[in-house]
Amino acid sequence: MLRLHKHDPGTLVTLDEYLYRRTGGMIGSLSQLVRGAAILAIEDGTEQITRDLLDAIPVDYAAQRTATPPRQRRQPRSSKAQARA
Repeated sequence: MLRLHKHDPGTLVTLDEYLYRRTGGMIGSLSQLVRGAAILAIEDGTEQITRDLLDAIPVDYAAQRTATPPRQRRQPRSSKAQARA
């Protein structure tokens, strides 16, 4: 088991949508991504996984094929459109 001494528990939860998009929801791809980031965090001495660090880790072929683009926020309906609905 890898221990990251400066990583706060629960911080990866805040990256849930990002991690899902990067891995396409594939558990094996997620595992490889987090493991790679943890190894890099140990090697570079930061001892914590950040989004910037995760961006530096390439994902496997399966994740590349199924990764989803970031979701765009819906635009609020105009008051006229809401009145018609």
